[in-house]
Parts: sequence; structure tokens; C-alpha cells
Amino acid sequence: MSEAGEGRRIASYGAWDSAIAPGDAVGAARSVADIELDNGVVWLTELRPDAAGQAQIVRLRPDGVAEDVLPAQLSARTRAHEYGGGALLADKGIVYFTNDSDQRIWRDAPGAKPQPLTPEGPWRYADMVADPARGRLIAVREDHSGEGEAKNALVAIDLASGAVRELWGHSDFVAAPRLSPDGGRLAWIAWDHPNMPWDATTLHIATLDAGGAIARTYDVCPASEGFAVNQPVWAEDGSLYYLSDEPGDWSLYRWRAGTRELVAHLDGEIGSPQWNFRTRSYDIAGNRAVTILTKESVDSLVTIDLATGTARPVATPFSAIAPRLLADGRSAIVLAASADQGFALWRCPLDGGKPVLAHRPAGAAVSAAYASRPHALAFPTGGGATAHAFYYPPLNPRFAAPEGEHPPLIVTVHGGPTAGAKPMLTAWRSYWTSRGFAILDVNYRGSTGFGRAYRKALDLRWGEADIEDVVAGARYCAASGLADGARMAVYGGSAGGYVVLAALAFHPDVFKAGVNLFGISDLEALAADTHKFEAHYTDTLIGRLPEAKAIYRARSPLYAADAIRAPLLTLQGLDDKAVPPSQSQAIYDAVKAKGIPTAYLAFAGEGHGFRKAENQIRSLTATHYFLARVFGLDVPADIPPLAIDNLA
Repeated sequence: MSEAGEGRRIASYGAWDSAIAPGDAVGAARSVADIELDNGVVWLTELRPDAAGQAQIVRLRPDGVAEDVLPAQLSARTRAHEYGGGALLADKGIVYFTNDSDQRIWRDAPGAKPQPLTPEGPWRYADMVADPARGRLIAVREDHSGEGEAKNALVAIDLASGAVRELWGHSDFVAAPRLSPDGGRLAWIAWDHPNMPWDATTLHIATLDAGGAIARTYDVCPASEGFAVNQPVWAEDGSLYYLSDEPGDWSLYRWRAGTRELVAHLDGEIGSPQWNFRTRSYDIAGNRAVTILTKESVDSLVTIDLATGTARPVATPFSAIAPRLLADGRSAIVLAASADQGFALWRCPLDGGKPVLAHRPAGAAVSAAYASRPHALAFPTGGGATAHAFYYPPLNPRFAAPEGEHPPLIVTVHGGPTAGAKPMLTAWRSYWTSRGFAILDVNYRGSTGFGRAYRKALDLRWGEADIEDVVAGARYCAASGLADGARMAVYGGSAGGYVVLAALAFHPDVFKAGVNLFGISDLEALAADTHKFEAHYTDTLIGRLPEAKAIYRARSPLYAADAIRAPLLTLQGLDDKAVPPSQSQAIYDAVKAKGIPTAYLAFAGEGHGFRKAENQIRSLTATHYFLARVFGLDVPADIPPLAIDNLA
């Protein structure tokens, strides 16, 4: 290894030493989930892999000090819809939360120990709102007491007794109960199989009688119109705001005096798929809305004058803003990231001034010297379409590669499949780029961030269009000199894991390795054995069963496993309800029997994603060891070995 100019050493891509250790990239890195604002005080839940995966409630004091609320044995996480969200509510200094281990709602009041509010039983709660005039909470309850699917309903929880009373339960799913400022009306979103909440939903408004029961219900936007309506927010004047994708992008609407009207249709969209409860892509602050505007998967912050619909940008450095936005009139509170900073909580002045850091979770910072800046790529794909991705080149201030050498490439594939890749710094990506790997983060057709038409382009084409786009992106990088075509790997989880398996099975000449995290190998088996929230998702993405049985089989990697030639690493949580472990076991067994190098790591106590630090770290180090061996690179001394079947 020789010295290069400016103090850099010459070393092959993929062989660079990095200051970012596995524990820095994952494990020690905490993240923010729910955020609440109560009389100017910010409360949040912080996911802590280094504390056995606890979701700790944190109060941000006015002096900036972050105070933990919960003892170690409690964790603010709801498992409703399996994906959760909306486990926290702060109201007049009292905190209500869904506790992970028992899924009961607990109450934490100043000067007292946390106590359970709702009774024990087979119920899960989420998305709470206070009804102070009636001394109760209103929430979504998921009831697992009977046979078959869980039952979803809006319920009222009496704060004195903990008694639970059903208010409304006439649809497969309910979400976002929101009480009007005068307490007389309740709005919520509902939808039924086979729709997902980003396909078609109904916005309901109900009047409440003196006892708090629903007296009369109005359908403001019925699902029969075919639009995805979400995120209702009441204004102080009694108007109800919401988002609808009727114009082609999620846009801001208003309902008042029995009439609905478009407030603003901007260049981009406001909103995101409701995988989690309590998503907030906008908030109402007096006579304006504060919104996250997304265009080609890049986020910005704007205000909208509610009288004129005029939009004005708010200057920030951010390119990714999580749908957890809150506004207090003078500023927006956002969970945001940029090309050189990971996610943190910021206060952004709405009328001029720089954002002020409010809270950065421990372990989330990466030195700017290792911040590989994303490059937006658009490239041709199947059917004459165009697909999108962000490319992150290798970057390490201490190393340079030999002239003319191209880096190994990891093509990362998001899940959903309706999620979206954002251009931002993450410690996980920096771990790889600082070692001389390039990353291509693909927004295949079906991704959010490009409007309804792009998102719906995957309908009936799951397992075709997304695979075409990922393969086209890899080939584009190889042809453009951005990657070594002989050292390209594909990496993804959930629906992204399905793309990994399908790409290896149906395009075996492209990738030299695959890393599958809890991906789908048998589509028909998934349709028969998944949780309620996604039980009919494949009806839209592939077709209805049994009529489309042949298509399910044709697009299932398990039945094309004989075509797989590239080594495959599979990682799986044994408590996964969204993609059962049998999916991973089946593809591992098939590839192993074929004599292809393969490995399978299963993690006890983990579900659809790994929450504990030791399992996150092991997942990363196993991936590093696996790719190093497959690509013929030296394995760093701090990377523990992995047993790989069929590896010579």
C-alpha cells in the first residue's frame, strides 16, 4: 500500500479502513419515533437498541435537557397493525402510552409512578386523543379476542375507571381519530379490504351526543371515489383539513359548512403512506399550514396561506423530513436529516432564522468527513419508463483507489413496496462508503415521493416493474463506470428482500451476491399467512386469489430457486408476523440444496426488523463478512466469522 497525494493511501475499493465501527453504524444509534407537543413542551419516544430495544419516553425541558420518563421494564410501543406508531399522548403534563409487553394503555402523572389504565386482555391500542370535557381518551383498539382476523374499532377509555366502550367499528380498519376544538365532532379515517390506506379511504365526521356517543355520521370523502384521504386536522374555527391524492399528488383540502374544497395543489406532494399511526405531514398554525413538500423524493418545508393557497418555502438544509411534523405558531418542530447530518429533532422558525437543534439521539452523528453525498440518478427501465435512485460514492479522507478501478456496489431496496428512499446521511451507509463500497438506493416504480401515478405503477406488476428497475439501476451504474459490474450485490428487507430474491432468481447474470432480510420467497404462502393489515395487499399488487394463482407462483423466487447462481445471505426475526420465518427457511433450504454458497441467521425475540443492539450489529457484521468473502476481499480483524454453507 503506497501513499497518495494529500496524505491519502492507495488501496483497492472495499479494502479501506474506517473510523466507523459496526457499533457506531448500528446498535448504539438511537432514533426518534412518536413526537407530541403539550403546552409548549416536547415529548418523544426514543428507540434504544442499546437498552434491549426499549422505546423510552423523553421529555425535553425548556432548558434543553432531555429527561427519561419510563423505568427499564416499560416501553412505549404499540403493535397495532404490527407496524405500530401513535403509542404516545401528552396532555396537560400527563403522559399516556401503550406499553409494549402487555399492550395496555398506561398513565404517567407528575410525582407518581406509571400505572396501567386499561384492563388486561387481548387488545392493542394506538393513536390516542384526549376528550377532557368527558374525562376520557378516544383511541384505536385492535381486538384479538376472537377467531379469525382482529377487529378494529374506535373506543372511549374512561380516565377514572379505565372502562373501555366501543364508539364505532363498522370497517376493517380505522385510524386518526381527531376531536374538534369544541368537543362536539369526531373525524377519523376508515378503509376496508382489499384497500390499503394509500389506495382508497373514507373520511368520516360524526356528531357526538351529550354522553359522548356517536349520534350521526357523515361521509366527507367516501372510499368509493377511489382516492386516498388521510391526516385529518381540525382548525380552531371548526374547519377540518385533510390530505387527498385526488389531483394526482397528495394535496391539502378543507371541509367547512358542509363543503369540501382544494386549498393548495403544489409542485410536489404533501403526505406519505400510512404504514404507521399518527403520521403528520402538516400542521395548522393560525392562518397557515406548515407542510412537508416532497418532489422526486426530496423533502422541503413550506407554509401555505389558508385563505389564498399561496405557498412559501421555509429555508432549511434538510432533504428528508419524517412525517412527524408539529407547529406551535412561530416554528415547526421537525425530525429531519440532510446530506451531511443524520436524523435529529429541530425547531425551524417560520418567519426567518436558522433551524435550532432541539434533540439529537445518542450515536446518530457521523463526521462530515465521511458523509458521502447522494447523487440523484434517473435511468431508463422496462416498458420505456424511467426509474430513479440516489447514488452514494465511496468516501474516506484517508484513502484513494488505484486509478481506473471501479468500486463494488451494494444496491439497496426499500420495503413497502410503497416506501421511498431519501437523500440523506445514515451511519449504516457511511459504514460501507467509508470502506470503499458504493451504494445505489433505488426508488423503483411503486415508491412514494413521485406522485400517485408512479406509486400506482406497481399495481398488478409487483415482481416485475420493481425488479426491472433495480436491475436497470445496477446495469446503469456498471455501464457508467460508477460500479464494478463483477462485484455488485443487492440488499433489502421485507418487500425489498423479495426484490433481492427475485432479482437473483429471474436475472441471475446481474448480481454476484444477495442479502435478504425477512423477504418473501413464496407469494401465495404470504397471502395465506400474514397479518390482517396486509392480508389483501397482494390483491392490488398481483391479483386476487385463486384466479391469479399461476401469477403468484410464476413471480415467487422459491419456485425459480434452481436459477439462482449468486451466493445468498438471509437474516430473519423469529417473531416476525408480517413475513413469517418459514419464508426465509424455505429459500435458504432450496439454495443450500443446490450447492450455492448461502447462510441463514435467525434472531430469537425479533420481529419485522431488528430492535436489539446485539442483533443489529450481528446483522451488519455478518453482511460484511459475507460480501468480503464473496467479492474476494480481506475480512477485517474486528469482523467475526460467519458459517457459510457450500463455500469452498
